[in-house]
Amino acid sequence: MALQFQQEWQRIQRLCQREPKFPLRRLTFASGAILSGALMLKAFPSVGGGNATPMEESLWHSTGVVRQAVVDLYRVERAQRQNSAAVADAETTANPGAQTTAQDAGSPGAATPQAQPQGPQASAVAIGEDVIDNVLEMRVAVARNTSSVTVGASSLGWVIDTDGSAHCDIAAQTSLTATATASGISFDGCQLSGAVWLEADQGGFVFVKNGWFKGRVLLYNDGGQLVAVNFVRLGDYLSSVVGSEMYHHWPLEALKAQAVAARSYALTHHVRPGSDYWDLDNTQRYQAYKGINWETANTQRAVAETAGEFISYKGGIVESLYAASDQIVQEAHGGQGMSQHGAKDHAVKGFSYDQILGVYYPGTGLSRLVVEQ
Repeated sequence: MALQFQQEWQRIQRLCQREPKFPLRRLTFASGAILSGALMLKAFPSVGGGNATPMEESLWHSTGVVRQAVVDLYRVERAQRQNSAAVADAETTANPGAQTTAQDAGSPGAATPQAQPQGPQASAVAIGEDVIDNVLEMRVAVARNTSSVTVGASSLGWVIDTDGSAHCDIAAQTSLTATATASGISFDGCQLSGAVWLEADQGGFVFVKNGWFKGRVLLYNDGGQLVAVNFVRLGDYLSSVVGSEMYHHWPLEALKAQAVAARSYALTHHVRPGSDYWDLDNTQRYQAYKGINWETANTQRAVAETAGEFISYKGGIVESLYAASDQIVQEAHGGQGMSQHGAKDHAVKGFSYDQILGVYYPGTGLSRLVVEQ
C-alpha cells in the first residue's frame, strides 16, 4: 500500500507541475524586492518603531516554488470525464448487452448516501487585485489519523481516482463514509484506489468530517489511516482563518492585522511545509481553520483590503507568530508575536492595522505579492 500510494503521489505531483494554462512561478525572497517570472514584490514603509528587531528564528528567508491554483484546470478535466461518461452511457443504452466498466462503480445506487445538513452559501466579497491570494493554492490537512471519515458535497459531487479511471457519485446535500481498506478506500461499498479527489460541481462546496470547505480535497490512505488535505486558494483560506482566530465582530483594523499576520505565517509554511503532502493543518498547532462557516463579510473584507500583503524583514517573510494575549505570547513565543486581544484594544483606540503590526513586529515592513499582467 505504501508503494502504491507513493507511486500515485508522484503522479499527482507531476500532474500539478504541468504548464498548459497555469505555469508555476518561482518565488525568490531576497532583499531585491523583485520576484522572477510574473510575480512582483511591492514594498511599503516600515511598520516598526524604535530600535528593536525580530528574532532571527522568527524569519524565513527562502527561495521556493509557488503552486499556482489549478482548480479551474481540474474542473475542465472533470467536465471532459463527464462528457466521456455520457457517451459511454449512451452507447450502453443503445446496446444493453455491453459489458460493465470500472466507471460504473460510481453510478447512482452504488452507495447509499447519508443525509447532510444544507450546504452553506457562496461568499460575496471578492479580492479585486490579481495578487498571491488568487494564485497560490494552500494544502491544509483537515483530517488525519482516522480509519474513516464522512465526506459530502453541497452540489453534485464526486470522489474520483487520481487517474480518473473510476469514481463514486455524491448526490447534492448528502454524504458518504470513507473507510480505509487493504486495497484503497471504500465509500459505503463503492471501492476506489488509495488516493482520490473529492470535488463538488462548479460553485459547490465539499464536506469533510465536520466542516464545509472551498476548493477540493485530496483523500489518501496512509498505512490504514486516512488523511484529507484541502487544496484551497490562499485568499479563501485566510477568510476562514481570520474568523476562526478572532471574533468576526471585532474592529476591522484588528481583523486586517490578523489577516496580514496569518498570510505571512501561511507563506512561510508554503515554503517550509509541515509534510511532503500538506503545508499545515487546521489546528492551533499552525492556524485554526474551520471552513467557510467561520467566514463573514467582515473577515472577507479584512482579507480583501490587505490583499497580498505580508510582514517582511530584509527581503524575507516574517513567521508572524501570535496568540490570544500578551501573557501567552510571552510564555509560548518568548514575547515575539502579536497579542490578538491587544490588537483589538489598539484598534478600539484608533490604531490602523499597520500601526498595530508595528507594535508587535518592530523593525519590519509590509510587502505585497502581485501578479503582473
